[in-house]
Amino acid sequence: MQKKSVMSDGLFEHSLFIVWKPEYNLGIPIIDEQHRGIVTTINSLFYSMQNKHGEDVLRPVVNMVTEYTHIHFDVEENFLRKCGFNDFEKHHELHNELRRTLSSIENKNLWEHDPQKFLEFLKDWWIDHICKKDRVFRDYIFNRKD
Repeated sequence: MQKKSVMSDGLFEHSLFIVWKPEYNLGIPIIDEQHRGIVTTINSLFYSMQNKHGEDVLRPVVNMVTEYTHIHFDVEENFLRKCGFNDFEKHHELHNELRRTLSSIENKNLWEHDPQKFLEFLKDWWIDHICKKDRVFRDYIFNRKD
């Protein structure tokens, strides 16, 4: 009797939207862990969309991202205050911008139930904020002379 591979059954045929790479790490364990959590949520939405359940999970994913970013931003901002990050107010305002955007998304009936729009928003946020703007404080923290 030949054993079937789960790969050949198509169970793993779907790819991840964002594959975590070591270069995404900032070197700050709690923040890196939280960023991986955000990527997990993005990938969960993507997986559901590939399986034709994107609309079913859109509201819970928006809620998860909203709640998770509040927790993450509190941790990150607390860390930046303790480190004396010189552009704290600017970074804080970037967080507030995202909070307002997420609130607007919730209030706009989730973009007419379009998970693709939300996925694109999350991708853009990932690339711009986490992969670029968070590197600014990482560079500050690891290059400062105390």
